[in-house]
Amino acid sequence: MTKVKEQLKNDPLMPLRHTAEHVLHMAMQELYPSLKKVMGPPIEDGFYFDFDLDTKVSADDFAKIEKLMQEIIDADLPVKHAESSVEEAKKIFKDNEYKIDTVNEIAQRGESVTLYEIGKKGDKHCDLDLCAGPHAKSTGEVKAFKLLSVAGAYYKGSEKNKMLTRIYGTAFSDKKDLDDYIKKQEEAKSRDHRKLGKELDLFVFSDLVGSGLPLFTPKGTIIRKELENFVKALQDKHGYQTVLIPHLAKKELYETSGHWAKYGENMFKVISHDKEEFSLKPMNCPHHTQIYAARPRSYRDLPQRYAEVTAVYRCEKAGELLGLSRVYMLTQDDAHVFCTEEQAIDECLKVYDIIKTFYAALGFGMNMRVRMSLRDPKTPEKYLGSDEQWDKAENMMREVAKTAQLDVYDGIGEAAFYAPKLDFMAYDALGREWQLATIQLDFNQPARFGLEYTDKDGTKKTPVMIHRAILGSVERFMSVLIEHFAGAFPVWLAPVQVQIIPIAEKHVDYGQKLVQLLKEKGLRAEIDDHNETMQSKIRAAQVQKIPYMFVVGDREMENNQVSVRLRSGESYNAQNVADTIDKLNAIYLTKSLNLW
Repeated sequence: MTKVKEQLKNDPLMPLRHTAEHVLHMAMQELYPSLKKVMGPPIEDGFYFDFDLDTKVSADDFAKIEKLMQEIIDADLPVKHAESSVEEAKKIFKDNEYKIDTVNEIAQRGESVTLYEIGKKGDKHCDLDLCAGPHAKSTGEVKAFKLLSVAGAYYKGSEKNKMLTRIYGTAFSDKKDLDDYIKKQEEAKSRDHRKLGKELDLFVFSDLVGSGLPLFTPKGTIIRKELENFVKALQDKHGYQTVLIPHLAKKELYETSGHWAKYGENMFKVISHDKEEFSLKPMNCPHHTQIYAARPRSYRDLPQRYAEVTAVYRCEKAGELLGLSRVYMLTQDDAHVFCTEEQAIDECLKVYDIIKTFYAALGFGMNMRVRMSLRDPKTPEKYLGSDEQWDKAENMMREVAKTAQLDVYDGIGEAAFYAPKLDFMAYDALGREWQLATIQLDFNQPARFGLEYTDKDGTKKTPVMIHRAILGSVERFMSVLIEHFAGAFPVWLAPVQVQIIPIAEKHVDYGQKLVQLLKEKGLRAEIDDHNETMQSKIRAAQVQKIPYMFVVGDREMENNQVSVRLRSGESYNAQNVADTIDKLNAIYLTKSLNLW
């Protein structure tokens, strides 16, 4: 059973939502008699169901569907479980090829066929369908529900199959919980990084460039560079050196690393004029091993710490691409440490120090929890290396967590195919959890590449390899960051930190001088010299979520002052220019989360 299925199994709302899903397809069958029911499970926060029907269904149809669903719920129809043979089930669903397909799959797994009946045959509302349950005792237990969206979905997720109509919904045990959920979803929509990215001019997508390949604007690039520079400043203190690698490599590199066998279907393949097979790099670690391997190493040379910010390429399914969260090209703030086994725990703790400092500066510090991502012993074929190597690496990672006083929880099956890892999970402002930073302790890659160093006694030994990323995927991190702050970034990340707002044309020259002063101090400033009213300019700056507005008129120009307005609405009139710039500069350089 997968982790998600296990979570759903233990969710007290699952029977209720499973029943609501049945009520949905009962209503759909009555409204669209020619449709064919396919399948639909309860999912986290709700449920969905897939239909094969020729009629187009949109959100405009939800009102009539929900009205009929409520009628079925009010009828308080009993939900009964029944067993069936494969032959009997095939007779019942002989006109629905999707159900026949499901019955055959159940038979191949050697499982029993279970049915659920709602109401009785001949009643106004009744239904009989394949299902494993569990369900509520009757439809009347569904106290609050709502249809959320409609989308297309290929049967079994394959683009080779027919496109179906998928309707999403949710259900709760009382209306208050439903209302709270809907409110949270509306808040999520307002924070959606795809929406804010467009409104704040941070990144764009182009049909000519291709889906899953974001283009970052000057403003979006400022945020990226601030993040990357912060990570570099933190890692430089621990002796990391910057390296640079090409974006593709021969097939043989990935055969040696194990990626070709374990990850090959997710790699972009490239064939040269000479018919030599290459791949765009899906990971950077194999390249970095070759920098280490380029010359003999002594124990005195270790640790070797290589870092770079570089793109990797992963061939996701087109239907799984999502804004910045899931892309074809993702940028990693990647680093690899080659060290002795005795140095490994200390090196991992140094990585943790970087992670802790970085996320504290963004206000994530107290919301981080840490997953100990381990192999699944039930599927050893998914992993490289011996049991001894894995046991040693997992025990060392537990020692890292203990020394760092981290409260970890186990994630069985979440390890990389070559190493266990500590994954740092952060909650955004909406309570959603994301995997961000990672530390991985690897005995496998160095051995597969034959990496060595000469120890004190003159013997050859294999180094340990630590993989680490602080942001993880820069694109995915930015999607989290945008939604976490709803686009109102801390001063140090804001693309424009100060907007100068001249009240009239005669104040523009003074405003231009202020822009120059701010830039000389390293602050990012612009002037709004459009022929608009002051209030219009303030509104425009607020929409762009610019931290500071310097409003300047006659009084400010005569006294070398500015009137400061914060994006949060507070105002501070008649502020000395030099003192104000120094104040803002200190907030910027200390990466404070405060505005004033």
